[in-house]
Amino acid sequence: MSLPTIVIGAGVGGLTTGAMLANNGHNVMILEKSSKLGGRTAAMEYKNHILDNGFHIMPFYKKSAIFTILKNLGIESRLKLAKVDDIAFYAETGFHIYPKGMVDLLKLSLIPFKSRVRLLKLLLPLAFSSIEKTELWDEIPLTKITSDLDADTNAFFEAVCMLAFADTADHISLGEFARTIIRANPFKGGTSEFAYPDGGGYDSICKVLGEFILEKKGEIHTKQSVKKVIVENSKVTGVVVSDSPNSEKFIETNSVVISYPAYTALNQLFDENVIDKKFVQKIDKLNKTTSVVEVHFALNSQIDTRQVVFPVGDNYVTKGIFFISNITPSVSPKGEHLIIAGTPVLPSETEDPEKIKSIVSKMKQEISSIYPTFDSSLLWERPMAWKLVESVVKEPGKVWKSKMPHQIPGIDGLFFVGDSTVSYGIGTDSAAHSSILCAPKIESFLNS
Repeated sequence: MSLPTIVIGAGVGGLTTGAMLANNGHNVMILEKSSKLGGRTAAMEYKNHILDNGFHIMPFYKKSAIFTILKNLGIESRLKLAKVDDIAFYAETGFHIYPKGMVDLLKLSLIPFKSRVRLLKLLLPLAFSSIEKTELWDEIPLTKITSDLDADTNAFFEAVCMLAFADTADHISLGEFARTIIRANPFKGGTSEFAYPDGGGYDSICKVLGEFILEKKGEIHTKQSVKKVIVENSKVTGVVVSDSPNSEKFIETNSVVISYPAYTALNQLFDENVIDKKFVQKIDKLNKTTSVVEVHFALNSQIDTRQVVFPVGDNYVTKGIFFISNITPSVSPKGEHLIIAGTPVLPSETEDPEKIKSIVSKMKQEISSIYPTFDSSLLWERPMAWKLVESVVKEPGKVWKSKMPHQIPGIDGLFFVGDSTVSYGIGTDSAAHSSILCAPKIESFLNS
């Protein structure tokens, strides 16, 4: 039997890659250091509620990279999805409907009519651009075209960036924003629909992919920490794996796929001088991640029937309120309701307990001002501060093809996938898109 292709990491990038390879008859072995699948998307159960690590929305629904892979594998029916389409803004003037398409922008009551027309004129050229043209804008900040807009229109951009990127507009590349608008344009074959796994979080997706890999005679081993990738004479020859502090074993292979952030892997998994130091320093610059404070709240009553609400304006610390149990009741026990509120913060603030406490307090006050019954309905809260929400860099000059390449020239059998590698999109969708781009390269190597 042929040597296995070792996939390091059972997150979305590793599992989508492994599933595509296994589907085409290749010998696949997934090695995951934790006890469960999902990587950074892994959810947890807390007081009988399913809590996401972040809000795991599926952008562009059936046009997303993840859904495309599931469909190509013939297993899309195994994943039950709930649509996320009841979205609103909240401003001092009350609730305003979130536009689901270009035409809806003219109905956007959040901003004055003249501003809506100007916004439409600004977005239409982006929506009808080509993906290739957007690459020319990858080094331009989004704020280049939004800086002179009125406050209400800027609030709209901030809300879109929160939904699409989990970040603020000043951190987003114009190229990446334009690709998002194109993918939402139905006249370009896109969709503005969003979805969420009915079982709660991306664990559902990873479970489906994991089961498929096993059906195709692939192997998945958890609690297996890869310590080193062995490269001899510019060729991959194996990996060193540990399943306990005092135990190591060598697994022979001629192909390795690394599916966690490349800037981490390059510094941890290789002997000195295997990877050019200047190359490593270049990739290290991608190590800039979104940091957020988010809070899960369990309630004993439904305070809103909407699914997502974006408070807009400089007065709100809270940038998004996601009513998870309104999307799918399966995340909560009967009679209880789950919401998650979040806001981007500086990385240093995630290490300051007093700062986190202050942010959470402010968010609770804001939610109470929008929903007067919030305080009396609150059962418990669980604050979290994340330094690593999206490994994908969205900053100008560090997106799409400026990220980590899928292969390092001169090393045979070594591949990289995941949201830190060449791909577009956000987070998990970017990781799946990376797999779509890289899998043919891996297959070409294996078949040769």
